Amino acid sequence: MCGLAGIVRFDGGAADAGTRARARAMRTALRHRGPDGEGEALLPDAILEHTRLALLDREGGAQPMSTPDGRYTIVYNGEVYNHRELRERLDYAFCSRSDAETVLAAFVAWGADCLPLLNGMFAFFVWDARERRGFAARDALGVKPLAYAWDGAEFLFASEAHVVARTRQQPVRAHTGAILEYLVAPCFSGVERSMFDGVEYLQPGHWLELGPEGPILHRWYRFTVADAGQGPNDETLRTALERAVRRACLADVPIGVFLSGGLDSTAIAAIAARVLPAPPRAFTIAFADMAAYDDRRSTIVVGNDLPFAELAAAAIGSPLTHVSAPRSELARDLERIAASNDALPAWEQELAQDRLARAAAAAGLKAVFVGDAADETHFGYHFLLDPAAVASPRAILARFGAVPVRREVLADPLVVFTDKYREWMHPDASPHAQIAGTTALIVERWLPRLLHNGDIHTMRVGLEARVPFADTELLALAATVSPGAGLADGEKTRLRAALRGVVPEAIRLRRKSALPKDPGTTAVYQQEASRLLVDPPALVRELVDISALRPLLGPASSPGEWERAALFRVIVLCHFLRHHGIP
Repeated sequence: MCGLAGIVRFDGGAADAGTRARARAMRTALRHRGPDGEGEALLPDAILEHTRLALLDREGGAQPMSTPDGRYTIVYNGEVYNHRELRERLDYAFCSRSDAETVLAAFVAWGADCLPLLNGMFAFFVWDARERRGFAARDALGVKPLAYAWDGAEFLFASEAHVVARTRQQPVRAHTGAILEYLVAPCFSGVERSMFDGVEYLQPGHWLELGPEGPILHRWYRFTVADAGQGPNDETLRTALERAVRRACLADVPIGVFLSGGLDSTAIAAIAARVLPAPPRAFTIAFADMAAYDDRRSTIVVGNDLPFAELAAAAIGSPLTHVSAPRSELARDLERIAASNDALPAWEQELAQDRLARAAAAAGLKAVFVGDAADETHFGYHFLLDPAAVASPRAILARFGAVPVRREVLADPLVVFTDKYREWMHPDASPHAQIAGTTALIVERWLPRLLHNGDIHTMRVGLEARVPFADTELLALAATVSPGAGLADGEKTRLRAALRGVVPEAIRLRRKSALPKDPGTTAVYQQEASRLLVDPPALVRELVDISALRPLLGPASSPGEWERAALFRVIVLCHFLRHHGIP
């Protein structure tokens, strides 16, 4: 895992000392993503910067990396797990064991056609010095990030959007539309575009070609659910997952696991324990008073993870670390995750992600397995069984609450964003088609947001999150399962059946529950919101109906789950705007 950045100019400006200083500042800003090394390529039209987290071939994998003739230079972030197999197909004089060199050689040989052959997670940029053209690409589901900006003369790119925003020769400004989406539809926000005006994200499953005319975008991957069919049998699906985990075990360093005691992370840990020299070290969040939490009132946290995580670790033989999150540090945690996540923290569960990442990094790990992408590609959400929820985006948005927006800004925010997402969902279609449309929306907007959060919180502390459920072989099989088969006996029917005997039965049959939230945050949220809303940033005053929030702030108030979530988002928005100097 790494951080990558660069500046491309077609007017000779890349040789300017000021441009070089700006590029090096980008590299410095990404040092947390690659604490093991850094490099720079100074080319006639481009400056490429790289910071490296070395998990494979520490000595030979330094970047930027060029072909022997100097024509092509790559900066790369990711892990391509089948790169050894690809090398056997390539006529190239390899000088290292690194997958970065394999990706470079594959691009030289096949151009954009190499992308479907890369099984893993990646974002990279290649500069062709002879043709004076650039090429950027991002993996199928968007595990690895790439943000960019083009002003007609200068192309900037980096692993994190704020780095691009701060390097542009313009003041850093928020994109009002993106902020509004965050307030009203946080689960879909921060994907289509960044929170910074003028900064774009290369979308998952897309590639970009760059010339003097600017960037031209192309799509190379789309996850599409089958109209009918049972998909693979249990053994085929289980074997594919086993191969995916085995591939993701490739590393020269130990790999841990974030273990919730749910089906996905437990299955990954159980399989990895058979592949690795020893069962992976496991980490689970342990908020105070979780056992007393009334999950009957929650939309997404429907059970206490801790007993199941302990059961899973015992069955697998993994050492389990209980990661605490003291409420005395909650106010500082809110400020930290707002500064870390440049797409703005969408869920309170990001507090847990931050704590888990810091604990794993403090334990000396450089990589962890996570169960992300399973629910989205294997029909893992319970609301897919609700006809009202899959008939319209409005029903999904209404489930998760919104920060009140001033009527002068949006008279009916739900109508606006329902229309925005309607292209995926078809209310007049068959029930199966409605589920397929909802799944498409989830895969294209919800999942990249989850993957972004996982990447940003782990890489902030130099930790790589590995996502076996994003394996391309496994995705191809998942796409052959129709809604009727995937939800025949409740959520994730086919995957649950395939994992019989792999995980304890209590976990295999456990209903999907989101990563826990601390049940005791109300008082801190009220205090922090009260303090920050005395003199909020101008954009908060402009967009948020602060008067609608004030009744939630008094000591006699008892905000519900989504009212607390609204307070959480307003708090981190205030911190985010101030951290980035946005009025």
